[in-house]
Amino acid sequence: MVALEQLRYVRLVADDLGHAADFAQRMLGLEPIDRTENLATFRSDFRDYTLAFATGEHAVQSVGLEVRYPADLDAAVEGLRRLGLSAGRGSAEDCTLRKVKDMVWFKDFSGNRIELVVRPLNSGWRYFPSRDAGITGLADVIVRSVDVEKDLSIWSGVLAAQVSDWAGDAAYLRFDVAHHRIVLFPAARPGILCVEYAVEDVNLLMRNYYVLRDLQVAVLHGPGRRPASEQLFLTFAGPTDVLFSFVAEGAAAGADGRRPRQFPAGPAGLCSWGSECKVDEFSLDRSRRSST
Repeated sequence: MVALEQLRYVRLVADDLGHAADFAQRMLGLEPIDRTENLATFRSDFRDYTLAFATGEHAVQSVGLEVRYPADLDAAVEGLRRLGLSAGRGSAEDCTLRKVKDMVWFKDFSGNRIELVVRPLNSGWRYFPSRDAGITGLADVIVRSVDVEKDLSIWSGVLAAQVSDWAGDAAYLRFDVAHHRIVLFPAARPGILCVEYAVEDVNLLMRNYYVLRDLQVAVLHGPGRRPASEQLFLTFAGPTDVLFSFVAEGAAAGADGRRPRQFPAGPAGLCSWGSECKVDEFSLDRSRRSST
């Protein structure tokens, strides 16, 4: 299986690039990096960028993950082929745009675009945020899945990700010391559901809650704590149909060698504090089997 090194970036499609860029700076507090007519990228940590908004007919929504060697890309292509999936090699223009040496992209069984990249660019400059949101980095991405079991055959069959826990049929996937970097969430359609940024501690999470409220950003879930990961979270509306969260604290992955646990589907399995949830996918039990 192909080892994953890091979660590198999220690319989103924006109808209004100016509005999306304003959100990234004023609401999230990210540092602007590049801005063209059709692209705006933003930094949150040592990575050159972790969030990109694109517009135009060639703009695509995708999640980027780093692998170590070009040979890992070849191995991924072969593994995907065995599952009946095809993969495309990134052109020189694709790699330049993403600031990587090489890349392969594919769509999972749900239709989500995943990009595997080699030698993505890091920044030698200190991260300087647009506001003092306390962000320490891109934490994880929640991805909609129309068939979690089939998509897991990619993540745990071709890519070396492991299931940390379940909430209903939602699978928390890990490949480093964090409890999870990817969540496959049962849904009726594909797409990125939520992009999550880590902040320093509970004080910064609550400070952001009041800042977002003053900026009239709709808070849709939280503040709360997730039973599976023990993360504190605050989920709010973004400039597109993709949500964003600030998260803090959380358990390490596999620290006690335990097997994945099963938590309930719906709000009961997503917040141990019982915070109000206004996210349809989180509120509905889409499990295909009963969960307790």
